[in-house]
Amino acid sequence: MKVGFATTDNVFINDHFGWAKKIAVYDVTESGFDFIGLREFEEEEDETEKIDKKIAKLRDLKIIFVESIGGTAAAKVVSSGIHPVKSKPDDKIVNVLENLREVLSKNPPPWLKKIVMKEKTANMV
Repeated sequence: MKVGFATTDNVFINDHFGWAKKIAVYDVTESGFDFIGLREFEEEEDETEKIDKKIAKLRDLKIIFVESIGGTAAAKVVSSGIHPVKSKPDDKIVNVLENLREVLSKNPPPWLKKIVMKEKTANMV
């Protein structure tokens, strides 16, 4: 499953969703994770347009880890099928990836199990 991280330095989850100029994208499975690339975003004057354009570039993600996210943006992210997760500013991307991989290999919580099941069903079609 593809997950994203709002980051300023590609090490920590340390950016606000709406302000993030880049999102680091990884593919995570039970057995490991791989860096796919950075999705970069330009400055937009209009707040609504900025959020909509960002979501359009992230539609293939299942989860996005952010330091913070506003209520309106969170609602739009969720309605697009992406699950936003707030992290602590000192959370390292690699640690969250390893933790997510481990949770996937054991017994994921219901919200994560639902995401995994939807992805498996979509891949079978």
